[in-house]
Amino acid sequence: DKVKDVAAQAQEGIDKVNPNAGDMGYAQLANKLAQSGVPCTAEIASAMPTGKADMGGVQYAIEVRVEGNGDPYDATVTQYVPEASASMYAPRTRWQAKADPDDWTRLLLYGQA
Repeated sequence: DKVKDVAAQAQEGIDKVNPNAGDMGYAQLANKLAQSGVPCTAEIASAMPTGKADMGGVQYAIEVRVEGNGDPYDATVTQYVPEASASMYAPRTRWQAKADPDDWTRLLLYGQA
């Protein structure tokens, strides 16, 4: 019935915005990389929304080619992007990034290069 449909839609919206353990892990990674990340450059190959959102924007899975911290390699960055900035994450754009010194496939993009 309609009441159940509306309730289900409301819960879906809440689930997309409320932080979960994955979101907390993302916040911890962002803090770690801000403090001790290895600077590098990442070129975007593709960026696709994951279907999650928070107050700061939409979560994207961003495929990148990383250079500047050893041999070039491919990685996937999962990062929240403000909706107004999403068009900046286009293929072939280059970004400043920081890689996790313990796992270089974990990255944070933070400014265009």
